[in-house]
Amino acid sequence: MVSGELSENEGDGIAPSPSLTYAEQFHEAFPYYLSIGMSCDEYWNGDPWLAKAYRKAEELKLEKMNQRLWLQGMYVYDAICCASPILHAFAKKGTKAVPYPKEPYPLTGRQKKKVADNAEKKTFEKGKAMMMAFMERNNKRFENKGESGRGGGSNVNDNRLPTDRDK
Repeated sequence: MVSGELSENEGDGIAPSPSLTYAEQFHEAFPYYLSIGMSCDEYWNGDPWLAKAYRKAEELKLEKMNQRLWLQGMYVYDAICCASPILHAFAKKGTKAVPYPKEPYPLTGRQKKKVADNAEKKTFEKGKAMMMAFMERNNKRFENKGESGRGGGSNVNDNRLPTDRDK
């Protein structure tokens, strides 16, 4: 106090009373716990740690919902970005929308690994196809050289230009 005098409760060892009693605090929190799914019996007669578990479960639900809404926003954003070339006011005739992704976003570690494995497999198959095409072209080239009457085999010097010595 400004006057320097002791108040009624100061000095006699009695602590000031809280603004709300425990009963009032419990009654005030009761609607919240009902809203997150805790039953009346669980709230008033159950294990007190159950309330903490319900609060944690509610936090997890909110985080999950937030993640879903964010993901939905990403899908909407992708859809708009794919369509944006044709929505542009000065777009040239014949402009087409970018194709929308064919698969959903991978969310779990297993899904991400599957996408990575598929990409690796596609790269491998593409490389294999290129090597097979290269092998077939070379085999045909050597077969054609063999049929042209140059001795029927693959000679290292078959690609050289004829000289006076060959005549």
